[in-house]
Amino acid sequence: MLVIWMFLVLSLPQFRTFDGNLSSKCLEDSNEFLEDLQSENPQKYSLLMYDSIGKEGSNILHGNIDQLGSYSECTSAQALSGKFSGQYCKLTIQQGKIDYHVAICVPSSCKNEDIMMLEWLGIFTYKNMSFIAPSPILSFLVTNTTYRVKSVHCQNNIPYIDAFVGICIFVIALFITMTIAGSIFITIKEWRSRSSRNVLNDVLSPTHKHYGAVSVNKINGQQLQESITKSKHESPEHNVMERTEKNNGVGFFDWMLTSFAIQKSVPAVLSTESNAGSYSAINGIRVLSLLWIISGHVCHLMLFNNLDNPVQWLVSVPNNVLYIFSLGGPFYLAVDTFFLISGLLSARTLLNMHDQPEQGLTFKIIKDYVVKRLQRILPLYIYTMCLFIGMYSLIPWKSLGENSKSHLDKCRRSWWTNLLFLNNFILIDQHCMGWTWYLANDFQFYITTPLFIFLLYRNRLLMIVLAGILLLACFIATALISWFFKLPIGLHLDTRLFSHAAYNIQYYTKPYCRYGPFLIGIMLGILMHHRKTPLLTTKTSVIIGWLCSLTTMAAVIALGYALDDSIESYSVLPVLYQALHRTAWAAAVGWIILVCEEGYAGFVSSLLSSKLWIPLANLSYACFLIHPVVIDVYNGLQETLFHYTDINMFYLFVGHTVLAHIIGFALCVLIENPIQALRKYF
Repeated sequence: MLVIWMFLVLSLPQFRTFDGNLSSKCLEDSNEFLEDLQSENPQKYSLLMYDSIGKEGSNILHGNIDQLGSYSECTSAQALSGKFSGQYCKLTIQQGKIDYHVAICVPSSCKNEDIMMLEWLGIFTYKNMSFIAPSPILSFLVTNTTYRVKSVHCQNNIPYIDAFVGICIFVIALFITMTIAGSIFITIKEWRSRSSRNVLNDVLSPTHKHYGAVSVNKINGQQLQESITKSKHESPEHNVMERTEKNNGVGFFDWMLTSFAIQKSVPAVLSTESNAGSYSAINGIRVLSLLWIISGHVCHLMLFNNLDNPVQWLVSVPNNVLYIFSLGGPFYLAVDTFFLISGLLSARTLLNMHDQPEQGLTFKIIKDYVVKRLQRILPLYIYTMCLFIGMYSLIPWKSLGENSKSHLDKCRRSWWTNLLFLNNFILIDQHCMGWTWYLANDFQFYITTPLFIFLLYRNRLLMIVLAGILLLACFIATALISWFFKLPIGLHLDTRLFSHAAYNIQYYTKPYCRYGPFLIGIMLGILMHHRKTPLLTTKTSVIIGWLCSLTTMAAVIALGYALDDSIESYSVLPVLYQALHRTAWAAAVGWIILVCEEGYAGFVSSLLSSKLWIPLANLSYACFLIHPVVIDVYNGLQETLFHYTDINMFYLFVGHTVLAHIIGFALCVLIENPIQALRKYF
């Protein structure tokens, strides 16, 4: 340790004290820090602050250009005077056309504008050598040795709980309290019930033990009735039920507490019983599609925020078909699978509610249809958003946490667009929980289903024509947007990789570009609901259908790699692919669902319809909502960049998947299952 200290002392630049247009506290503390650092026997805290400053490392040509220093070392430094502690700040440096970050450690009294002034005064220089020196390796890439400080971000992890955050924390605590109360209520109720049964068993048993030799035969009917009545009225849950039954015929208070009890929620979530009339193959497809999405998001959120070798990743992954399940592959097709399933189930739900076709769709049926959907998705959606806001307000973010922390400010501005399901149109650049654009699209699609069911009983030909027109409109809109913005099919090594605004805002989140798979689901739901006899009657039709389905899926994946969609050679082929491939994929998956229901899928049907998928399928909605939070929190708590290798990425995928399902299970027990139980009550 002494050798290390001596090395640091000998290598220290001889800082000077300074004056300037700084806050007086920052000026005073900075002078104290520099004096302690330059003294003959430097103080340990000043060495910690100096040592934690970011320094240039290796692997720069593969993208390791950020100099993050040591967050923990900086924040652990405490001045002997007790006036300040170390504060971790990151400077955004521009060298040529490349931006990178350099971490510094300054007194906690200094603000962002003070740090900019310190840099302007040249306090970070020694003998014409800048303490924040330009990167020599980057100088070869950008042919520029000059740099400038663009911005400063100091990490401040002091929790700020205003009314907005307070309401979210209250909602979180409320449902946790309800679950605890319900669990205690059921425990007491079961204990009282067992006690009552034991009393009755003792009374009615011929071997009843009692003081003296009084036989059970000597207990007359009046004594037995008094014993039963006393036991019943001493039971607190009976008193509660008696009072609530007087006020509300079936005991709402009892039902509510019972609904929130984990003794009732856990078995319901883990149940392997499927609903009558459900399409069992959907369970396996839903779970596998969610795993594909999680895999892609793990890579996506790591690539743009946390990798120290992103260039190596971009060279080895995007054009390699072996990475089909990562960001390098078309994992976004799993979203279209979910749209297909949603369209199928929306048609089935409305057709089951519409049990009297001769009366047509009434306002009450449509109202119940929409309300049922809102009751299904909104409670868990709102609770997850509150959990997101509460966690992001309280978590002590580390070196890489500024991106995660910025999500909180976005949620303050745009949370209402999520609740109105308009976050795919309004404030898209300030979206709260950005992945929930899917729920906005899905709800907008969902309210179109009644139109097709209405036409189904009025004019089927018109329904088919309308479906064809909407599909064609979707194709044309997607093709025009792709051509105008030269949208890439997947990742690309040109500048579009780092400018996703056009791709996400103009195309990826827009309902008129994503409606095709949902519409295929509606048509499939109508077809399967109204079939009187099996649709597939010959082996030839089954074989042809399987060949078309598998060929289509293989072509969609292969063409995503094979087509040249670079700006220089952009042509009509990537435009056609962009317009058609999502609907084609949905049609191929729809065939698999149909053939499983018809009994011609063999082991595929056995695999996808296994009851083992049902508990995981029950968690799919909660896992979809929470898994990006799990990934983002992990990334934001890192102090160093992550090095990409296949095995590292695989372990991250497994870890995030397991943790997302554990938290998803907790959300289902706390929110989803109790709310659905209360919905059945009403």
